[in-house]
Amino acid sequence: MGLTEGETFDGRYRIEAPLGRGGMGEVWRAVDVHDGRAVALKLLLDKTARKPDLVKRFEREARIAESLRSPFVCELVRAGRSPAGELYLVLELLLGESLGDRLKREGYVAFADLSPIVDDVFEALIAAHRLGVVHRDLKPANVFLTADAAGEARAKILDFGISKLLPRGRSGDERSLTSFDATLGSFAYMAPEQVRGAARADERADLYAVGALTFRALAGKLPFESGSAAELVAAKMERDPPRLEEVTGERWPAAIEGFLQRSLARRREDRHGTAAEAQAAWRAITSSHRRVLAQVSRGVASLEATRTSATATSAPDDDG
Repeated sequence: MGLTEGETFDGRYRIEAPLGRGGMGEVWRAVDVHDGRAVALKLLLDKTARKPDLVKRFEREARIAESLRSPFVCELVRAGRSPAGELYLVLELLLGESLGDRLKREGYVAFADLSPIVDDVFEALIAAHRLGVVHRDLKPANVFLTADAAGEARAKILDFGISKLLPRGRSGDERSLTSFDATLGSFAYMAPEQVRGAARADERADLYAVGALTFRALAGKLPFESGSAAELVAAKMERDPPRLEEVTGERWPAAIEGFLQRSLARRREDRHGTAAEAQAAWRAITSSHRRVLAQVSRGVASLEATRTSATATSAPDDDG
C-alpha cells in the first residue's frame, strides 16, 4: 500500500509530504492527530514486507532505536503495525539537513565547524556501543545537522537499519541476520574488515567510518576514490590511507593528520579501542586548535590596533 498526502494512516497519523525513500522503506512527514506533534513516519515497503529477513531487520531497528535513548540519536516515538499489517516507525521530525547535503552544497566543512559535529557523532556511538550496537553504515547522509531545544547546533545519527548487535546481547535471529547481511554499508566509508563481511565488524568499524567522513569533510575528497567498487575495495585492503596534505596540497596540523591515520588504519587493532578514547583524542585536537585560533585572533587584534594608532599619529592635522 502506498501512502498519499492528506490521508490518515493507522487512524492516527495525517500524511503531509514525502521525505525520502530507500531500499527498505519510505519516510513521510506526518502529524499525530492525537497531540498535533509533527513526526517522521517510516513505513516498510510492500516488496520488503514479503521478505522475512528484511522484516526481521526492520523489527530489529525498532528494538534498537527503542532502547537507544540519546540526544545524539534520532528519537523513536513509537513502533507499530497497522490493521492492514504494515510495519512502521514513528520518529522525531528533525529540521535541518544531513552532513551529506551540506557537503554536496559546500564541498567541504572547515575544522572549526566540523569539530562539534564529530564530537556529537562520538557521543552517539558511545551510547550505542554501550548497548552492544554497532551502526555499520555511518556516512554523511546518516549524520543530521539540526538544533536542540535550546537552539544549540546538534548532530544526530540516523538509520540503524543495518546495525549489528554484538555477541553479548544478540539472539539466534541476530546471528542469522548477520549471515544474511553479507557485506552491508557504504563502501566509501566501510572499514576493511567489514568489506570482507559484515559479521567481522565490531565497534572499531564505526570508528573507521567516523575517520572517513571526517577526512571527506575536511579535504573535500574521500581518502580512497575509484571508478569501481572493486578498485575501491582493493585500495582499502592493500594501501595505507593518504594524508590530508597529499590530497589537498596543504599543510595540516600533525595532530589532525595523526588522528586520521589512526582512525583509518587498515588493522582495527591499530585504531582507537573505543569511541570514548577516540572522542578524547578528538577533543584534545579541538582544544589545541581553539588555543591557536585565540592566539592568532589576539595577534591580529594587536596588529590592527598598532596599525590604527600609527595611522592616527601620522595623519595630517585637519586644521593644518
